[in-house]
Amino acid sequence: MSRALADVVAEHVRPGRRVYLGNFGAQLFAVGHEMIRQRIRDVDVVIASGGLLMDQLLGAGVLRSATYGHCWSPVGPAPAWNFRRAAQDGDTRVALHELSLGLLTAALTAGAWRVPFMPVPDLPGTGYLDEDWSRGRLSSVDSAFGPARVVRAERPDVAFVHVDLADADGNGVIRGPLGEVLVAAQAARRTVLVAEQVTDAETVRAAGISIPGLLVDAVVESPGAVHPDGAVGRYPRDVEAYQRYARRSATADGFRRWLAEEVL
Repeated sequence: MSRALADVVAEHVRPGRRVYLGNFGAQLFAVGHEMIRQRIRDVDVVIASGGLLMDQLLGAGVLRSATYGHCWSPVGPAPAWNFRRAAQDGDTRVALHELSLGLLTAALTAGAWRVPFMPVPDLPGTGYLDEDWSRGRLSSVDSAFGPARVVRAERPDVAFVHVDLADADGNGVIRGPLGEVLVAAQAARRTVLVAEQVTDAETVRAAGISIPGLLVDAVVESPGAVHPDGAVGRYPRDVEAYQRYARRSATADGFRRWLAEEVL
């Protein structure tokens, strides 16, 4: 069942498709960089922890829209420069739908349950309603129990999920925080596991299955898939790589040079 990452990305990521990129706390740079190398355009990405992966996809011209919880550099004070430039310049080429992590998880849960929306708190004191940060993802409904604030269901066409271990049947083990990743796999029409290691079924069962194979359509073995982010029990976050990116992406020309040297 294990396949080459380039082949899986070419099959599942196409213009106009909604693509969930996991995980919260372990960003799949290997998948994002493969999307950039294949010069895929007009992708609608769903990503809880946008971070520098979303910043790179934005700067490389991959995105048509992004539904995200946040987009920042985890090793500040340097910002996510492409995101900042787009915001400051009023660039509207990419539709940005900001949701809190809780709202995004609720939207994915609605997708997993195959219902059109999920009730959420009223969100007082935020800009989600007054300034419509979500750009139409939030609404209100009347019900037999009274009015409710709701978030629209999220159903990605494909979810890429990072796991530490996977077996040939698609069962996966996550050793870091689960976050929203299980409901994302349940909500998506297709799910791809990107594993640090593909091993035998007995080892996976002994470690404790996080994502069952019945949800999974493909498995990719990709050691170091989240680098320069860190993988629990495997490798730490590469702070120096983040710092180099922050320095070089401070200008648009600098980002383009970084992209040509480090990704393409």
